Amino acid sequence: MAHREDDKYILYPLYFDNSASRKQGRRILIDACVEKPTAEQIAKAAQSLGLHPVLEKESSHPSRHWKQEGRVLVDKKDSKESILWQIANRL
Repeated sequence: MAHREDDKYILYPLYFDNSASRKQGRRILIDACVEKPTAEQIAKAAQSLGLHPVLEKESSHPSRHWKQEGRVLVDKKDSKESILWQIANRL
């Protein structure tokens, strides 16, 4: 389980989902989002960026606690926004 003091950012598929609104939790502009992103796809993109991803398949976003879509923990090598955009460009 990740905590704020850890050296990892937590990334959820919801951040990159083009069917979600900003209010629902999307973090990237809709034009850069993809349809039904998975935690596995995010982990693969993070691995290609050298962010040492840790895949947690049983996790869920707090606003979608009933959907176990998983999450990915990545190294804090840059700002979270920058990392989100780098991953979005690889999805």
